[in-house]
Amino acid sequence: MTDDRRKEIEGRAIRIYGENSQVDVAIEEMSELTKAILKYRRAENKNKNEAEYLEDDIIEEIADVQIMLDQMRIIFGDTSSQEEYKLNRLWARMEAET
Repeated sequence: MTDDRRKEIEGRAIRIYGENSQVDVAIEEMSELTKAILKYRRAENKNKNEAEYLEDDIIEEIADVQIMLDQMRIIFGDTSSQEEYKLNRLWARMEAET
């Protein structure tokens, strides 16, 4: 899928369902990802086969969250400068540890 098509779909979802609704969906999707990761971590310590199965759930939830994050950028604005700042800060921390 092209970036333009993706943005078209995400923008249309915001127009049809409304900003407040899409913010609520973003919160729900982030919660679902959190739950999937916690289930995975519990299973990882007990049952490796179940943990591997749960990886697919995590991947699906990451996709849902990413789609909603894209919509949050449309609603709230570009995050590039904050991402760059935070990545540079992370790099500096890692450099200080080595």
